[in-house]
Amino acid sequence: MSYQTPLRTPRQQDEPLMRRRAWWIILLNFLVPGLPQVVAGNRRLGRLGLTVWLLGIAGVVWLLIASHGDISGVVSWLTSTWVLTAVQAVLVAWCALWVVLTIDAFRLARIGRVRPRARVALSLLTVAGLVAGSFVTVQAVSYVNSAKGVLDQLFADQGSLDPVDGRYNFVLLGADSGEGREGMRPDSITVVSVDAETGAAVMIGIPRDLHPVRFPADSPLNGVYPSSWKANGAYTYATQIKTDLYPDIDDSTGFTQGMQAMKDVASGVTGLQIQYYVLIDMNGFAAMVDALGGVDIDVQEHLDFVDGSDTNHVYHGSVEAGMQHMDGETALWYARSRKTTSDWDRMRRQRQVQEALLKQFTPQTLLTKFQDIAAASPEFVNTDIPRSGVGVLTRLAGLSREQEIGTLELTPPQFAESNLDWGSVDSAVADLLASSAASTSTN
Repeated sequence: MSYQTPLRTPRQQDEPLMRRRAWWIILLNFLVPGLPQVVAGNRRLGRLGLTVWLLGIAGVVWLLIASHGDISGVVSWLTSTWVLTAVQAVLVAWCALWVVLTIDAFRLARIGRVRPRARVALSLLTVAGLVAGSFVTVQAVSYVNSAKGVLDQLFADQGSLDPVDGRYNFVLLGADSGEGREGMRPDSITVVSVDAETGAAVMIGIPRDLHPVRFPADSPLNGVYPSSWKANGAYTYATQIKTDLYPDIDDSTGFTQGMQAMKDVASGVTGLQIQYYVLIDMNGFAAMVDALGGVDIDVQEHLDFVDGSDTNHVYHGSVEAGMQHMDGETALWYARSRKTTSDWDRMRRQRQVQEALLKQFTPQTLLTKFQDIAAASPEFVNTDIPRSGVGVLTRLAGLSREQEIGTLELTPPQFAESNLDWGSVDSAVADLLASSAASTSTN
């Protein structure tokens, strides 16, 4: 009978049999944890390990199937605090159980009954498996912890991401609050409007020097904001000049009130209801580009990177025409440099970099560079987008990457430098949205 069930009751004097049995038990433990105990040891422990392992596989399969049907719902679920905390606890518990199963499998292998060379190989394999499994678990827990930290810092806890007239509208602000700058001024203003169903996106560039600015009828800036002030001055106006414009916003620093003022600017200029802002700080820009592995930019012409005062120019390098792969520092100066070109050219370059960044946020990049991206995120971006909207944004980003992004720059020669014809602006925005919708329907 013992010879008929060699895994549970082997003939211990048969060294070749014991050697084969030891290899089977060790390998089965790595392939199907719990199975060695079921067939050769403590069946209760084995059933526990096997059940947990199969439940884990079933969970992964469910996520894969569900993500194809409703990626936004799956991501929203996975990014909730309690789910991430539960995932961490499950990972730690599984690692502890797997260590117990591996040590028990090593005991069941009875390597004392095999030849010395095989004994060494089996021992090394077991130790390597324990180290690798523990390392993977530690990395997974670290990834989840990083995700929790990023989500807690970046996104608001409450609210929902709801479309307006079938679109999600954001104002993307680029600001430079670094050394030598007094306060924070948005140097670039871009409205991003995304179709809620198709993910078709358009970007509308608003010159920072635009004046006078049109505001929505219900904005407290309407009729109050000086006509001589430029578009990007609304932040300063709401945080330093008229600090009581938004009494319903509980914000002792003025930051959120300033962001609301910039949303009013973007809403008034484009005629779109801006729901949320995304602030990109140039100080963290280079780190984010490097975290993503760089960006590919089609440079239109040779560009020298120059900044400084009107009388004291500082040279920071250059880039040649053609398709260029840029690291963070190069991309930063490509988007920032202004002394050798016009503000209109700089706006176009900023839009190029923004589009390139969007295309770099692929699932593959996020998985392989997640830690670097997580470390760079808090320094790079600030937003009032609610955490519950992360899933929706994930779905839209995936759809948008597959389509051309429509662009409109409210700059010369199509538009005047100041005193815009708002009827012409409204028509251009409507044409852009219609063109984007038509392009999507033909794809």
